[in-house]
Amino acid sequence: MATAGLTLEAIAPLMIERVRAGQSVVRLHSGDPSLYSAIHEQIQILAAAEIAFEVIPGISAFQAAAAKLNAELTIPGLVQSIILTRISGRTQVPETEELEALAAHQTSLCLYLSARHVEAAQARLMVHYPADTPVAICYRLGWPDEQIHLVSLDQMATVTRDVDLIRTTLYVVSPALGAAKARSRLYNPDHTHLFRPRPSQTQT
Repeated sequence: MATAGLTLEAIAPLMIERVRAGQSVVRLHSGDPSLYSAIHEQIQILAAAEIAFEVIPGISAFQAAAAKLNAELTIPGLVQSIILTRISGRTQVPETEELEALAAHQTSLCLYLSARHVEAAQARLMVHYPADTPVAICYRLGWPDEQIHLVSLDQMATVTRDVDLIRTTLYVVSPALGAAKARSRLYNPDHTHLFRPRPSQTQT
């Protein structure tokens, strides 16, 4: 049953009714249910009704984007953190998580649910990120009409408007998308660890 047009007050009783009737119920969300999926309120209702449930993890759009771009978002010596966030809109973000404050870290920043406010997002990001920072504009990842546009930060809003993206759009803002050749320590012959200990020295 498609639930896009339903409210929680219509969805939750239906799930509870079917489970109590002995049926198995799957509440299917796209992406990763731990991000922007509104499962918290559903969990509370099911717990209050003493309905046992399990949350199955999914693939988030930022992970799908990195795979499509053949990119690693954590490059040694360049960027080692990823921020997943959104800009304030109808749902406000806490003051301590305003986009400009998060941009100050210049990490790989994955911006969800913000295409309607792309001009404001771009302006706040450019307070701290250089104008030529690579941005992947990702629309409906994994769907037949998927679009990915790799642009500089100063073109983020223009390209979004030119291709008329409003919903289901993720922005990946990251110096990693334009990274030059880099080498991690993990597979470096000079780096030893639990699974590759230092060769023993032969005593003479």
